[in-house]
Amino acid sequence: MTNDKSQIFSPVYVPECLNLLERFPNAKMLAGGTDLLVRLKDKINQPDIIDISHIEEMKGISASNDKIKIGALVTFSEIIESELVAENAGVLVQAAEMIGSPQIRNRGTIGGNIANASPAGDSIPPLFVLEAEIEIAGMNYSRTIPIKDFFKGPGKSILTDGEIITAVIIPKMKNWEGAFVRLGQRKALAISKVSLALLLKIKDDKIEEARIALGAVAPTVIRAEKTERCLVGKKFDNDTLLEAKKIICEEVSPISDIRSIAEYRKEMCGVLLEEAFEQLK
Repeated sequence: MTNDKSQIFSPVYVPECLNLLERFPNAKMLAGGTDLLVRLKDKINQPDIIDISHIEEMKGISASNDKIKIGALVTFSEIIESELVAENAGVLVQAAEMIGSPQIRNRGTIGGNIANASPAGDSIPPLFVLEAEIEIAGMNYSRTIPIKDFFKGPGKSILTDGEIITAVIIPKMKNWEGAFVRLGQRKALAISKVSLALLLKIKDDKIEEARIALGAVAPTVIRAEKTERCLVGKKFDNDTLLEAKKIICEEVSPISDIRSIAEYRKEMCGVLLEEAFEQLK
């Protein structure tokens, strides 16, 4: 995999990593390696690698006041096993359970999934409805960005040269009910053709608040804001669902690609919304 010119660095602190990024701006970041190593497999000229997997301050899940902090190096298996995440952000656990295989969930990290900026990334729609924030570190500074402002297009984000994701911050959502559903070529080990995350706050069988995010139907994950507005104030019943299904199918403008055609994706948005509703009943 390597050649005589490529180097591998293993920083143990964030400032050390940032210093290496400044010295080697073309280096690739290695966290779990589930995507990067596949991309580099057949390349003749290998880049320098900065292996960030030993940075302890980017690991772990903690809570403070009304928020949960998930380190960028937390694996999807750790998210699945976390009672703290399950109690406050169950929709993220549901998505984590559908990612890849056990081996990929044991290695793949939430920070890596976000940094890849794929509109089909399964952890991203749940983070949109949870209205998560992304903690970013640069040399001698840090900043926090709402996840809705993080992505610029497929594979593109607002990260600048010399910046890394250090954590994901999620508000505690105990009084909400959530569901994540997806459509792929297979039930596992497949990239989503369409995915949907749903969060509802329901009281006395009425929807008080609604959040819906869709993956793989636009250049980035999007919120279905028209459908959300349609749901608010309505009864949590089949009539409301039928109205919302029509709106969500009209709200998206997906493209056709090797995995699916646009018309099918539009129709499946309504089907997935119905599946998510059924999970909450």
